[in-house]
Amino acid sequence: MLNQKIKDNWKWILIPVILVSELLIDDFIMPHIYKIIFSLMSFNIVDHFYVYLNIYKIVSILVICLLNYWIIKQKIFFKPSENKVGWLVFLVICFTIVMVSITKKNFWLALDIGAIAALPEELMFRGIILAFVLRLMTKKSTSTLRVSSGLIISALIFGAFHYINLTSQSFGFTSLQVINAAALGMLLGAVYIKSGTIIVPMALHFIYDFLVTLFNGMPTTNYTSVQSFQWIGLSVQVLIYTVVALTIINHKPSENKILPKLKN
Repeated sequence: MLNQKIKDNWKWILIPVILVSELLIDDFIMPHIYKIIFSLMSFNIVDHFYVYLNIYKIVSILVICLLNYWIIKQKIFFKPSENKVGWLVFLVICFTIVMVSITKKNFWLALDIGAIAALPEELMFRGIILAFVLRLMTKKSTSTLRVSSGLIISALIFGAFHYINLTSQSFGFTSLQVINAAALGMLLGAVYIKSGTIIVPMALHFIYDFLVTLFNGMPTTNYTSVQSFQWIGLSVQVLIYTVVALTIINHKPSENKILPKLKN
């Protein structure tokens, strides 16, 4: 595999390789294949957009897993290191939020969007990218500076990847989304580092997109200019997310469950 053939000092190159490969396959190669298959089936993408979206995301998960196997070979950790009441309570709260929202207008849409957003993005950006960055950063030392730097790097990558939305949004609005995603990536990465299981950031990511979709419906193209109050609100949000994320991983750093797993 590619990871085994590259020297340690050059393994950083594997991150853009897997990101570009995923982007090329999912957004350039597969759409042409979909068109051929769907035309043979008389399947109209416009009329069945949500079906197409789910197919696209399922294929994305398969592509991510295959690329990880061929390029990086980063193990994704599902099993919790130990039973922690706090994480179990959090998962119960997420489940409760979903159940009490079942009568809401956008419930089924929110359930779907939450799932198809959380699963592939957490596999790619926390399960693979963050873990791989941390493995490179903490090879010689697991200092809080190295762990925090690894978290920040992976969050910036996650945020920047959202610039692919420029095809349907203005640069200003996309930049707003990119910064928001980077801040959210800090929080999602922190809970993965602390919990040692991808299930927790998946649940957090799911409930975030679930609630946004539940109250706002399906996002649409947006070419409106970004207002000053939106930047101010985003700045406050970024500050809060960053402080919370760094507090999570720097409070009792010996309990960052992902680090021992990366060394095995």
